[in-house]
Amino acid sequence: MKKMKLFPKIFLFTFTMMLLISIIAHLLIFLIAPSQNVLVTNMVVTNTGVSALSEVDMPRLITQTMLKTFPISILCCAAISALFSYFFSRGITTPILSLSKSANQMLKLEPDAKAIVSSKDEIGALATDINNLYQSLLLTIRNLELEKEKVSLAEKEKIDFLRTASHELKTPVTELNATLENMILGIGEYRDYETYLPKCKEITEQLGDMIRDILNASRLQTQGNNEPCSNYSLRALLTELCEPYRLIAEAKGVKFKIELSSDAFVYLPEGQLKKAISNILSNAVNYTEAGQSILVVFDKNKLSVSNECSVLPPEQLQHIFEPFYRPDLAHSQATGGNGLGLYIVQTILDKLRLKYQFVPMPNDRGMSFTIQF
Repeated sequence: MKKMKLFPKIFLFTFTMMLLISIIAHLLIFLIAPSQNVLVTNMVVTNTGVSALSEVDMPRLITQTMLKTFPISILCCAAISALFSYFFSRGITTPILSLSKSANQMLKLEPDAKAIVSSKDEIGALATDINNLYQSLLLTIRNLELEKEKVSLAEKEKIDFLRTASHELKTPVTELNATLENMILGIGEYRDYETYLPKCKEITEQLGDMIRDILNASRLQTQGNNEPCSNYSLRALLTELCEPYRLIAEAKGVKFKIELSSDAFVYLPEGQLKKAISNILSNAVNYTEAGQSILVVFDKNKLSVSNECSVLPPEQLQHIFEPFYRPDLAHSQATGGNGLGLYIVQTILDKLRLKYQFVPMPNDRGMSFTIQF
């Protein structure tokens, strides 16, 4: 069934109603006017001085006159009705057609689609509501696309992390398996159990540490920050965290100095922040040689951990927060750890929405990690 358009429907309805009203009005006039009592007399005076009185059949005269004028009157009324109906229908359908056109553009998600209606009546209010709804829809779509990209990136990072973790675990497991197999077979120097059993234990401890760090990093990725926030003093927190690392540094012959010139109270998950700062301090102690120094400064809501060491070049700095990345070319765990420390720091600080940076110290004396609270 073919649908009838709105304009001809409104036009025909308006025109029919107006024409019907005109016809009814004419019929009423035709029926009522002749029945009125109208007395018409006409005095005629002749040349002979005789006067005569004539009467006119007024109802018949009115009827005949109206019958003659009806076609012209009806045509005039029809023309006026058609003209009025056209402009009325045009005024009604134009904003509706504009809304329909804009809705079709919005259906195609055209970014510049907009319902343009200049009237301030209900149709104008409807156009404004449609525009607001469409802008809200576009914003929601953009946010969903961003979230989709973030989810895809997170999934990719998880896959890459698992692949790298598997590769990193493969090396010590293979080394441990080969050592134990040679010891079982009694091949050459591997008969010396007193030498190689402690080495096997050392490898298993490294595996345990790596597995623990991998689980911690994986837990941060999948579960996020579920620890409740609490209010505590950063000065007290830093004093507690720095003490064990100060003892380790002094045992290595490294100078460890703390300057806590101010204090601040933060509302953050304490366990997560402790983990991040502990990894930063551990990283500073591990990469500082004997005779050099480490300086921990907290002032004006900014924590800075600086240690004298070899300055990392830009090509290494851009990968420093990647999982299992170690600056040393040999990728030795004895000198470079397992490469998860700064990755865990980045993950925690990003989730806590804290600003941070890891840059060379002035005069290239070492590296400095700063956190802005």
